[in-house]
Amino acid sequence: MGYTAKIKTYLVRFDEDHEYHGAEARLKGMPYGEWEVASGIDGGDGDSEPGAAVKRFADHLIEWNLTSEETGEPLPPTMESIKQIDKDLVAALNNAWIDTLIGVHESDPLPESSPSGEPSLVESVPMEALSEPLAS
Repeated sequence: MGYTAKIKTYLVRFDEDHEYHGAEARLKGMPYGEWEVASGIDGGDGDSEPGAAVKRFADHLIEWNLTSEETGEPLPPTMESIKQIDKDLVAALNNAWIDTLIGVHESDPLPESSPSGEPSLVESVPMEALSEPLAS
């Protein structure tokens, strides 16, 4: 009996202090081959083509809780709806999705005890000569 390899789904949401707190979206993950192309791991340029990242976001969007500013009606999770909402919200949702895919969590900063940026424990190597060379 084999293991069924399913593509994960991810829920994107923002912390309480975030500008877009309350906005949520559920997206499909990516198969590894698509991830290689999107990230450039395959040797290409990644999603460098204009609009490629947003198109990929739209292709993976399953549902969201966004509503129309004019009517208050739910917006379907489509490219047409994406084109109607604020560009910064689109970018925030897309970036949060990508961060979730790669395991980066904005709400999980480095702990205060992180050694990042502390001086090395190895003594500094002196750059000046310690003594005059011996005559032979």
